[in-house]
Amino acid sequence: MKLTELFTQPDPDFGKAMTALLEHFHHSDDSQAPYQRGSFTHQLDQSCMPAIGISPRDYLARLATLVPGASHLTSPRYMGHMTAPLPAFTAELSRLLVMLNQNPMKMESSRLLSFLEREVLAKLHRLVYRQDDAFYAAQMHAKDAALGVMTSGGTIANVTALWLARNRACGDNLFALAEQGYRGAVILGSQLMHYSFDKGMDLLGLGGRSVWRLDTDEHNRLSLAALEQALQQCREQKLKVLALVGVAGSTDFGSVDPLPELAAIARREQIHFHVDAAWGGPTLFSPRYQGLLTGIEHADTVTLDGHKQLLVPLGTGMLLCRQPDLMMTVKREAPYAIRATSFDQGRFTLEGTRPANALYLDAAFQMLGQQGYAQLIDANYDRARRMAALIDASPAFELMSAPVMNLLSYRCIPSHLQGQEPDVATNEEINLFNVALQKAQRAEGHSFVSRTQRAVSRYGEQPLTLLRAVLLNPLIEEADIRALLDDQVRLGNQIASQLFE
Repeated sequence: MKLTELFTQPDPDFGKAMTALLEHFHHSDDSQAPYQRGSFTHQLDQSCMPAIGISPRDYLARLATLVPGASHLTSPRYMGHMTAPLPAFTAELSRLLVMLNQNPMKMESSRLLSFLEREVLAKLHRLVYRQDDAFYAAQMHAKDAALGVMTSGGTIANVTALWLARNRACGDNLFALAEQGYRGAVILGSQLMHYSFDKGMDLLGLGGRSVWRLDTDEHNRLSLAALEQALQQCREQKLKVLALVGVAGSTDFGSVDPLPELAAIARREQIHFHVDAAWGGPTLFSPRYQGLLTGIEHADTVTLDGHKQLLVPLGTGMLLCRQPDLMMTVKREAPYAIRATSFDQGRFTLEGTRPANALYLDAAFQMLGQQGYAQLIDANYDRARRMAALIDASPAFELMSAPVMNLLSYRCIPSHLQGQEPDVATNEEINLFNVALQKAQRAEGHSFVSRTQRAVSRYGEQPLTLLRAVLLNPLIEEADIRALLDDQVRLGNQIASQLFE
């Protein structure tokens, strides 16, 4: 094959082989290629580029050895991470998106898709902020305004929110804080804030000590008493609070901070109020559960993450702004591309070149609709409650908090400790046991949950290793949940005999 043919002649056999490879993959689980780091690194140990390119047929042979080692995220018994299984239409849509290769940072490199991005952001803005028709008619395609920006994920959205908050407070000059009489700047949020906020403050030149992680209450929500105390400390130490961060769906418990109260405090103190709703934002689609997010409409900025409960591919994040002119505080231009008089969204984004992933959201919005999202949210949240009931009913498990959304944190209790009230030493034993159990389940590959380490109020400040289940896949049935828990009991009995006998 001539080199130019790779650009001009699609290979139908290649497409058919890819379809077959995916079909086989989606009907298997991780036990097909168990997780063994040594085996994986041995398989991929070539550091030299091939001198001569191989044929598509030969590359398919290579893919056949690689794909089985990927994580089977679409398996209904994989309940470990916040990565959604994708609707079937995504496969062909992604082919279109990749081959169009549009770059919506600039109208010249995306044309109509730049405006599609604005329309998608308007739909999400309306979901969160609920403005009227006249507002969106005026603002959706306004030149020197933006209802939000697309990002490559929730992390960049959170970093962008901090960038906005910093520039609102002092422009891009941190020395202006000293001129205002401040000795430094901080952000305030709960211990369950995402680690992206540490990255963001570091990138803004403020460092890790500028992130104040405050105590949570018995429901894993930011403690209002701890917040008021922190605000008083900031006054005494002459520290500027750049932002108050509320969490709407924590990654460990799915908990939601008291958003109405936080919004009121932010207004009183004249602080930028940001809500990280990367996980929980789509709850607003559900009439049954949307009350969990009451108060989010008062946030200055809100992060959403498409690859979670919006069910679109990785690399699709959003930051929404209550006031469309807020993005002007970070506006940047370049004479060769992003001009002051343009409509280019790249004027407001931390990233430059990026794919037109708004197309994935447009497809999902059009084909699922609000009703479809509501059905999926309701079903997943109900699954979490059913799984919690099964865990609570078994002496082999301890549920760490009642489910709020569709995340569960729990732990498995070895048989010789079941029925006992754990003390510090016993909790250390249970920690070791759950680490070993989670690794064993991952290695076996038939089912999977992730793990985290958090203190919970009933055991004081002691860090506990917790198993973490994510009920996101719409194909999960109760039989899958029971099978996963049965795997944990079976493996737990084996591990207990090794660790404690």
